[in-house]
Amino acid sequence: MDLSDRSVASLKRALQLARLHDGELFVVHVAEQRLASIESARRTTDAFSALRPHLDREPLAPPVRWIVAHGNPASEVARFIRRMNADLAVVGAALPRPSAGVIGAVAHAIVRTTTCPVLVIPPAFDNNASPKPYREILCGVSSGLSTATLHYALSLAQEFESRLTILNVEVDHVPGNDDAWVEAHIDGLRTEIPGGARNWCVIDELVTSGEPAQEVVKATQRLRSDLVVVGSTGAQGSEGGLGAAALGTLMLTDAEVLVVPAPGTAREIPMAA
Repeated sequence: MDLSDRSVASLKRALQLARLHDGELFVVHVAEQRLASIESARRTTDAFSALRPHLDREPLAPPVRWIVAHGNPASEVARFIRRMNADLAVVGAALPRPSAGVIGAVAHAIVRTTTCPVLVIPPAFDNNASPKPYREILCGVSSGLSTATLHYALSLAQEFESRLTILNVEVDHVPGNDDAWVEAHIDGLRTEIPGGARNWCVIDELVTSGEPAQEVVKATQRLRSDLVVVGSTGAQGSEGGLGAAALGTLMLTDAEVLVVPAPGTAREIPMAA
């Protein structure tokens, strides 16, 4: 986190999720230059102190550790996640939309170089408010990314007793995407839903065709989803690896976005000497 007021929403959501899952929260700040002077170290300490009252207002807060690293923020956060084997990274949207070229630099690095899902939080209008529970969760699935993405969406829907809409997008330009293939894919996803899942959340299904990014954004806007769960291959050339559907959702909606990397795609990017 950058220790600005924009960090508060991310901090509060991370605290809420750590509490729900009985986890430990690491608050990581990366300074691009080493804290060479007493004055610079004091500024960082003061910034941490300014954020602590937001944690004190939350009931039953989990253990929190405050970490300062040095270097490139995207690289160092990803490195810390790999070292700690973190289960989830929570980051803020870098700049107000629609700054497509700079949104999610840290999220890009995490998706490309770790197996850790990334929850991206838009700026909050009221830093004093507690994070609202998720009521409408949209899970966008397509071939290759579906199972892991769906599992995370189901877990959060259970925690918050949300309505979960599973959006299956048939990609127009992919050969072999006929009706039988789509139906078989949907049937395979249904087997991943636990038998008792509908006892603790409402599950709906939507099937559309077109470009996944556009269809996810349209569904998010229509359903007024407050959380969108999408997958990413981490492939080179897709805006730093975040994936078109994930990036489009971040740019064009106000929902929080959970990006789930596809298994086996993480790789550490060597740093220049």
